[in-house]
Amino acid sequence: MKKKSILCYGDSNTFGYRPMDSQRYPYGIRWTSLLAENLGEDFRVIEAGLNSRTTVIDDDLEKDRNGWKCIDVVLEMNWPLDLVILMLGTNDMKVRYQAEAVDIAEGARSIVREIRRLHQEIHPDWMPQILLVSPLLIGEKLRDGQSGFSESFGGERAYWLSRELAPLYQQVAYEEGCHFLDAGSVASVGTVDALHLEEEGHRDLAAAMEAKVREIFQKV
Repeated sequence: MKKKSILCYGDSNTFGYRPMDSQRYPYGIRWTSLLAENLGEDFRVIEAGLNSRTTVIDDDLEKDRNGWKCIDVVLEMNWPLDLVILMLGTNDMKVRYQAEAVDIAEGARSIVREIRRLHQEIHPDWMPQILLVSPLLIGEKLRDGQSGFSESFGGERAYWLSRELAPLYQQVAYEEGCHFLDAGSVASVGTVDALHLEEEGHRDLAAAMEAKVREIFQKV
């Protein structure tokens, strides 16, 4: 049986950023690797997380962080794909961007449409399923100015903004014919910086992702 190929396209929480020392969690701890282990030999999981990646916003401090601009290259490097897991939007909440919740959701929609446009143009016979994942909920430590990311994310503004996104992402998924998962309902950020997953959070997200992936492939 042909292996199912899954691309995980996201930001630092897909990359596996470790908040204790700003390094990367090793394979076997980050959720993408746990997903691969849990799904087993019938699946190939491709990790494509990048720190500070946004949906459609150009980062003025780091290059190549615009997820919409980079998605074509990542797809072409890895196709044919059976599923793209798209989990972006957290970095769009940085205060310097002044993006509203609806802007962030529309940014995610743009990437969904770009995935489909590229496949329709070049490989329409390789059209993947898409799982749109709404961002994790920002924690109280960041809200209260006690996280190293409090200033860049605007503290309370980002805390509340993160709580507006799930229903908007769900609506985008419905309108675009995608699958949907609310990350904030299945996993929590850790207490170190209230922005990034810690080991328990990676395990929780991996378990939810596994269940969703198996559900998707039962339907197709």
